[in-house]
Amino acid sequence: MRVSRSWLTPLLLVAAQLVVWPGAALLAGHRPDRVSVAAGLVATAFVAVALGWRHRAPVTVLAIVSTVAKLGYLATSPEALVGLAIAEMVALYTVAARRSARVALVATAAVVVMEAALTAGLYDTGRGYVGGLLFSLTLYLLAVGLGRGRRRWYAARADAAELLAWAEAEQRRAAGLERERLARELHDVSAHHLTSIVVTVTAAERLADRRPELAAEALEFSARTARETLAALHRLVAVMRTTDEAGPGGLDERLGELADGFRRLGQPVTLEADPVDVGPAVGEAAYGIAREALTNTLRHAPGGAVRVCLTLADDALVLVVDDEGGTMRPSAGGLGSGRGIVGMRERAAALGGTCEAGARGDGWRVRAVLPFDGAAGTPPPGAGSTPAGWWRGPRAMDGVVALATVVPLAGGLLAGWEGPPVLAPATTVLLALLMVLHAVPLLWRRDRPWLVLLAVVGSAVLWPAAALYARLPGDAVWLLVATVGAELAAVYSVAAYGWPRWATCLAVPAAAVGFGTALVATAAADGRLGGAPATPATGATMAATLAMLLLPVLGAAWAAGFTVRVRRDRTVAQERDAVAEVTARAVAASRAERARISAGLRAAVLEHAQGVLAAAEANRLDEVAAEARASLAAMRELLRSLRTAPPQPGHQPADS
Repeated sequence: MRVSRSWLTPLLLVAAQLVVWPGAALLAGHRPDRVSVAAGLVATAFVAVALGWRHRAPVTVLAIVSTVAKLGYLATSPEALVGLAIAEMVALYTVAARRSARVALVATAAVVVMEAALTAGLYDTGRGYVGGLLFSLTLYLLAVGLGRGRRRWYAARADAAELLAWAEAEQRRAAGLERERLARELHDVSAHHLTSIVVTVTAAERLADRRPELAAEALEFSARTARETLAALHRLVAVMRTTDEAGPGGLDERLGELADGFRRLGQPVTLEADPVDVGPAVGEAAYGIAREALTNTLRHAPGGAVRVCLTLADDALVLVVDDEGGTMRPSAGGLGSGRGIVGMRERAAALGGTCEAGARGDGWRVRAVLPFDGAAGTPPPGAGSTPAGWWRGPRAMDGVVALATVVPLAGGLLAGWEGPPVLAPATTVLLALLMVLHAVPLLWRRDRPWLVLLAVVGSAVLWPAAALYARLPGDAVWLLVATVGAELAAVYSVAAYGWPRWATCLAVPAAAVGFGTALVATAAADGRLGGAPATPATGATMAATLAMLLLPVLGAAWAAGFTVRVRRDRTVAQERDAVAEVTARAVAASRAERARISAGLRAAVLEHAQGVLAAAEANRLDEVAAEARASLAAMRELLRSLRTAPPQPGHQPADS
């Protein structure tokens, strides 16, 4: 398929060239010189073969195509070999799309120099030479601009594909990472405590005859340790359930629910949160950082006052969690896995933000800054990067579009107006400035498309005033007609970038009426319209007629822009939906692991740990040892299942 596409364009160019020349000349009864026809056909065939390899060696193909095209012009004429001119544009477009901006600029300069050197003898006058060179320069710039735009599109799609691949990899790792994290938590919480109970009770039983007082000490130690174990496990289950029950509401609401959950665990939490509306990635990151910070306070500073503050500042979300130090001895011992702070920093860095954590007085502070522009996703390093320099970005293409609408006309006018009327130098400069003013707003066509349309149409209204001031004959209106490219570009830009989408079609009648009125007013500057005295009725009729004639042309420009917009939006939406779906699956996998572990804890470990406490309080040392061993076995079985038997897709944890 790629090979057929590579050769389709050359074949179409050959067919078009044969139809235009010598086909059209033969149908008109003219017989071109045989030598010219032979040279033109050979040049066309040579260029077509070279274009078939443009994707593999674009710079080499451009050099061949440009050289052969110029030689073909010398053997025939530029007007005859239009297919070769198009081939040059295609080759230059390919260089711009597949090579760096520096290479594209150097290649364009080389082609322009070759054009200036080899075509000097094709024109009878210097004015024609300057006009032709400026026209070719405009076409070259358009080809380069379109190629750079296509390269940016390819780069954006490559970044999106990289982001999706990264998200899929993270999704595949999500359940495993959650299992590893929770396994460390469970091991730190319970294994040490339960093992110490078994060891202590076993020693007391063995030494019961010689040291009977050890039995009472073992019972007291078992009861105290069992309470600590139960409290730690209950806190871990509560944190997991708080995470899973976080609803889809606003971030401030979710943080409020999180704070309520930690208050129920005995941690006094004060929340100061502004109502915010952020993207899902920023919201999830902020929620995760807050949850981890509060969990750390519960582990290391239980009972201490905690203040959570959520504010907006400079297009970023700022989250601060301060604690004043604990008021009770930490009962969870080694609950933490040592990854909490690292995980918070990774969450923030993935969105281009920062997270700082450190001591503050007797307590601890966590401060995260998350930029809003990180809401589109969590790109891997390098994804979505924008090239440096305005000349490498979309603004360069906007400049090319503006130049394309004015350079050939203004350059030709300054080189010398050859037809009627004969213009004075001052008038020539005035009209050239009006052309430039007409095109300059296009530099902002992506950012402010509606204002650009208004500026372009408004600048056309200056032409009647200039016609009255300079006393131009009515024939000068054709200069204004030639600037309609600015209106076409402005309408295209509104369709491609304007909001609301449904209203962009209004740009077509607005531009048609404005430009048509400016044309009629300019033509009537000498007091006549169509050879008759100008009247308001005649002017209104002609303006309406011109507007109707302009509607299809401007409508085509709008349709082209809107088609590009629909395709772009559909592609971007599909990419975002794919990443969102993968991210949702990752979140669901993590929640499923937490739910499964929570169910296992409640069904087995907690039950036996409660039995340890009950037996210790009832002074039944033998039952304490049995329940501790059973709880430890259940914990080990749960840890083994986490590390060696990941759940199958679609697994649903048991409800408890």
